[in-house]
Amino acid sequence: MLKWIVGSKVDHPLADPKQAKTLIAELAPHDYLKALDEITGWIESLNEIEGFKLERLFELAELLDAAAKPHHRKLLHEYLSMSRQQKFQENRLWTAGFKFSRALGGLYLKAIHQYQSGGGGAAAVKKQLPVFVARALRTLALEVKWTMLRYGPFEATLWRSIGELYTFADKGGFVDTPLTLQLGAQGGTTVAQDYLKVMMLWASSADVLAPLKQEIAERSIGHFSKFFKLASTPFPGALYAFDPLQDRPPVRLVGTTPNAGALRYFGAGDATAKLAEVISVVEQTGGLPSTVSLGASYPPDTVLGVLRHLALYWSDKPPARTFERRAATARITVVPGYLALMDELERDESDALNFSVSSAESWVVENVSERGYGALVPSSTTDWIRVGELIGVQVEGATEWGVGIVRRVLRDEQRQYHVGIEVISRNVIMVRISQGGTGGEGENAVLLSGTPNEHGEIGLVMRAGRYDPNLHIEMTGRSKSYKFEPSRMLDAGDDFDWAAFKPVAQA
Repeated sequence: MLKWIVGSKVDHPLADPKQAKTLIAELAPHDYLKALDEITGWIESLNEIEGFKLERLFELAELLDAAAKPHHRKLLHEYLSMSRQQKFQENRLWTAGFKFSRALGGLYLKAIHQYQSGGGGAAAVKKQLPVFVARALRTLALEVKWTMLRYGPFEATLWRSIGELYTFADKGGFVDTPLTLQLGAQGGTTVAQDYLKVMMLWASSADVLAPLKQEIAERSIGHFSKFFKLASTPFPGALYAFDPLQDRPPVRLVGTTPNAGALRYFGAGDATAKLAEVISVVEQTGGLPSTVSLGASYPPDTVLGVLRHLALYWSDKPPARTFERRAATARITVVPGYLALMDELERDESDALNFSVSSAESWVVENVSERGYGALVPSSTTDWIRVGELIGVQVEGATEWGVGIVRRVLRDEQRQYHVGIEVISRNVIMVRISQGGTGGEGENAVLLSGTPNEHGEIGLVMRAGRYDPNLHIEMTGRSKSYKFEPSRMLDAGDDFDWAAFKPVAQA
């Protein structure tokens, strides 16, 4: 952090425009983390000091915002591509991204508050207000995004600030004014459109997705945002409402629609039909239409899964639980990841030697359904937890292992993690597999059931990257051998592939 003595005039390294540009130019071009940290330090110092005229404050916010863009983009790319084993670096990147978004959002809000209170230079920046309000909204949306990547909790003041910016633009008469923001990658916009982007990101339950899928969801929402609808009164297709005067996120409208003066109603509007068209193209061709750009290349199956998730939450029938949850208090033993589960299964083999240290953890079950558990996780063991992780599960008192996937993670105000687990098998079998008839020793894998399901398929969990839709497998388990042909990939994570196979013939 830079230090200086504040005198009667603004005594700050960025007060002189020429020196400010020099400092920006001297940022480490190839060390994005160091550069972003320095920019964050400058922004935090501007939030603490008084005396800048509005025109200069807006100039500095724009300068630092633009300077941070490439470094933040590299940081986010690195964060989304990391495996869960690199937890120290992941924490470091997340902290840097979150601190930057919070500091920059605070600087924009400080400048706008200074304008509202009639600060010096207010007249000179009046014409620029719509652009700065839109940029402020985008920065607060960035804070929402980083918070979602850690599954909350959200600061109450964040929602109030978002509502405050929208209300300011609405009263100022420029909420629907077309704007061109040189910063940002999505071109023309309006304050209302940027407001809807963050509202629909929340309403689409993006926080139940894994981090990379959250990124795809956000980019997809950005593409369809021009079709979203927002109004001050209820309308057909209004699925959500947001009170800009409250410290709460949007809520889904269920039953009778409230009609309060401060509420704003919104929904997907024509985006639902547009999304259905895109989903159809992806299903038929395996790729996005040329008119849709998500800013990067992603696996088609991953994109399709996210688009279907959005379609579900944008429909007029909100997702409902297939199985009722009932309150329960119990304990389960959990091991994190595919390799840890294999260690436990090998440890249980009577003739196997396994000298590795068990990574088992004890979780408290809060509720139970036919398909899984809701559990409270000890705060000392949350480093590895994220949506999409595979876990081994053993019910207290049982000897057999099951396997589940973390589907939801929520941090409460006490920073406790509440985890939703989909159990995909309650009694797994360790088997030996080889692919493509190549013979050899093969490797261990996890068979989810000893008999085919109603589709004639068996589920198999194997190491990440092992599933090949063009290669059959030979499986040996419990003294018998079988041959299976690949049917479909069901899910995948950093360390596992979960796929369905159909039996061909006994070898």
